[in-house]
Amino acid sequence: MLRSLLSHRTAPTLIIFAVALAVRLIALVATFESNDDVAYYDDAKIAFNVIAGRGFSIDINYRNWLFYEEFLDSGTLDNPIVEGVKPTASKQPLYPLLLSLMFVLFGAKNFAAVFVLHAFIAALTAAILFVAFRPLSAWRAVAIAAGVALYPAFVIHSITVPESTTVVLFLVALLFLCFRRATEAPSPGRWAATGLVSGLLVLSEPVTLPFVVLAVAYAAFLTRAQPRFPVHVSAALVLFVLVLSPWVVRNYVVFHRFPVVKSIVGNVFNWGLERSGRGSWIPDERVIALEREGRYKSEVEEDEAIRRELRALFPSHWKEYVTYNVPMNFIHFWWDVDRRLEQPSTAWIVGRMVPYAALLLFALPGLALLLLDLARQPARTLATAPADIFAVCLIGSFTLVYSIFGAYMSRYRFPVELCLIFFAVRTLELLVARATQPSPARRAAATSV
Repeated sequence: MLRSLLSHRTAPTLIIFAVALAVRLIALVATFESNDDVAYYDDAKIAFNVIAGRGFSIDINYRNWLFYEEFLDSGTLDNPIVEGVKPTASKQPLYPLLLSLMFVLFGAKNFAAVFVLHAFIAALTAAILFVAFRPLSAWRAVAIAAGVALYPAFVIHSITVPESTTVVLFLVALLFLCFRRATEAPSPGRWAATGLVSGLLVLSEPVTLPFVVLAVAYAAFLTRAQPRFPVHVSAALVLFVLVLSPWVVRNYVVFHRFPVVKSIVGNVFNWGLERSGRGSWIPDERVIALEREGRYKSEVEEDEAIRRELRALFPSHWKEYVTYNVPMNFIHFWWDVDRRLEQPSTAWIVGRMVPYAALLLFALPGLALLLLDLARQPARTLATAPADIFAVCLIGSFTLVYSIFGAYMSRYRFPVELCLIFFAVRTLELLVARATQPSPARRAAATSV
């Protein structure tokens, strides 16, 4: 059995997994101080309420801050309620429920155990990408897996922040593996697995929904000539719907709206205005009134009220939104948010910005060449570069969504950085090929000999 595990096919995968895991565990030991020193937000707050028997909910005091206090310039809420909880769909359920399970197994607020789990999930992400790329190119597979295993932002984030990005990166990698297998050797089971992972990805991060639609549509395009094509696509759709159904049904029962995948679209847009723009359009007096009116409404009804306010104000702000907010959202997403740029720490510059700048330096040429090929020969490129097109689907959909809604957390870009590693390795391959290609003089000399 040991000989089988260490065979020439499994040994590289195990080595990549071990290296990625070891790097994260070493970083965890070096940086972790105590569970009480870990900063946590929505996901963990919901998990604490779940294990305390208060359901999938947020604290009223946290709701006051999340929906209203963040948008006040100088005013204060009018004698707000601060006790109790409120049912929520502000976060997708997969990660908070995973945290709940970890807290039940290892004790509430045991973030050390959570970060060890993150380290395993992140190591699996690198190993999965190696397995997915190995049939295309062994060198490319090693380079991409090593990049994901050692990229500083991925390492530090996975063992310091108890939120869903580590799981999202894992599911993106797993979806890519399912995508490759479903397109190269289609079967109902492989397409069902693609639908299953797609559903889990949306249950982790709703921003991935446009990407999932594009990726599955692209997989359908690649396999449209297969004799059982309708069965394959149906299998993916059925599993996708089955995975999402419990969450959508729960939200219908709680909020009496269908279909609700995320309940705070208006609030998220308002956060984008506040954090990555020039501030919310809603004046303080209306924010205070909205909070007072929303105390006994459901979360969805509160968000609907915020959306009505924003729609009413949009005609007087649309020029500012189009000419300032959207461009700045794009810059914040692709570079960094203002609060980081204004006072960057040395650790942030060295551990975050320098590696990201290096990644962009190598990735953008490879991405540009792919887009050029796509413009010149769309049919041929779509047929022959599925891995790169898969990555472009993610990069494009994430850029569009965050340019509209605002990008006020640098971790929002991590799935894009994962795909940029694909293109950085593509650029390196081209550079290596050019460097090792014999010059015309050498070819002529070799021919004459």
